[in-house]
Amino acid sequence: MTTWWVGLGFSLLSTVAYCILFNVPLRTLFAGGMVGMTGWIIFHLLPFAGASLTIATFAAATFVSLSSQFLSKYLRVPSTNFSVSGIIPLVPGSIAYRSMLAFVNEDLLQGIMLSVEALMRAGSIAAGLILGISIFSFWKGIVGRYARNRAKAN
Repeated sequence: MTTWWVGLGFSLLSTVAYCILFNVPLRTLFAGGMVGMTGWIIFHLLPFAGASLTIATFAAATFVSLSSQFLSKYLRVPSTNFSVSGIIPLVPGSIAYRSMLAFVNEDLLQGIMLSVEALMRAGSIAAGLILGISIFSFWKGIVGRYARNRAKAN
């Protein structure tokens, strides 16, 4: 149970640290940290429901992207303030490191397996971010069309 709280704290801390690194406005630091922490929660809860880690990464990245889009409209800042720092807890850095370490130690099979896993997770992060942006753009178009039609009727 303690590792859960430690992971929660480190995901919040790392997300806020990247927000500071990217010079986001001070008023959006907490929101940026919450986006990253919630993405990490989704990433860690979905495997308990039977999802693979790649699917969990995809779902968490989609949530990070959608929440970044909504927060950018609400707080009037670019969505990259939230999305770039929000995916930091999802990045498979240790897997990529272990993959390179396996290649250096001439364990080619383990290196290939870990490389494929890291690439799958990185691809699912990219696909999740794109899906979130697409869903938001589609929703924005529908709402805009409905608002225009409603304005014409009045």
